Amino acid sequence: MDTAWLQITATTERTELAEIVFEQWGAEAVTELDIGDELTVELTPNSHPSFSRSSMVGLFAHDVDDGPILAALAEALGPDATLDSQTLENQDWATAWLAQHPPLRFGQHLWIAPHNTEVEANDQAVIVRLDPGLAFGTGTHPTTALCLEWLAGQDLTGRRVLDYGCGSGILAIAAACLGAAEVVAVDIDEQATRATRENAENNHVGHRVATPDMDAIHNGPFDIVLANILAKPLIELAPTLAGFAHPGAALVLSGLLARQIDEVTAAYEPAFVFDKPAIQEDWTRLTGQRSG
Repeated sequence: MDTAWLQITATTERTELAEIVFEQWGAEAVTELDIGDELTVELTPNSHPSFSRSSMVGLFAHDVDDGPILAALAEALGPDATLDSQTLENQDWATAWLAQHPPLRFGQHLWIAPHNTEVEANDQAVIVRLDPGLAFGTGTHPTTALCLEWLAGQDLTGRRVLDYGCGSGILAIAAACLGAAEVVAVDIDEQATRATRENAENNHVGHRVATPDMDAIHNGPFDIVLANILAKPLIELAPTLAGFAHPGAALVLSGLLARQIDEVTAAYEPAFVFDKPAIQEDWTRLTGQRSG
């Protein structure tokens, strides 16, 4: 087992390019930090930073040569980027990560926690275990937290759920752990669906979480359609997502800002009747019901 990790940090306005470079060079994990070094959001294939300049952190095996990676970052990001490389002892990295990701509770009984972390909860608790990875989502970002809070307040027993743009599968797995009979999780990135399958198996719900190709969703319509992505794709996907929701089905949209509420809701009306938006740190969750 490796006893150390290579951590490369790129502080830049071109965060998407930094993510691509890290992935091309085989990063074990990619994390986004804000300028104050406070963990803000773990990237998924459909998420992007809301701020202009961030620190992107790539984690590699300790024996990886950082020279070519730094050169690739410099070429892609330009002279304004600040690059840093350091070796982290395995225990130090794990301890730091766990300190930034304590168990989080959503609603009364849903918890998201790293493996091997004690959760002080009652016997009714539903605990989803997730550890860091390239397509990892922690539940700390408001867009994910808003969706988890909604799921935690629903009776999902026997329901069929679609998670469109699943990333790490955190929402899909939470839905399955909360009692959903079947969850279909899809993403444009094969790496994300692979992470979802692994996370589902690790949480003992792999038999209820399917990860087909996006163009191979043949078992709709669904009782609940989730999409935690961004405003522009949410608008573009309105006819597609509406087609996956049967009359009376619930629609949950997140990843948009408060100023984008009217534009997104307009794309889905009159097919859906929306509730009052839920807003956290200017991020918004829209919930609605499919019209008959």
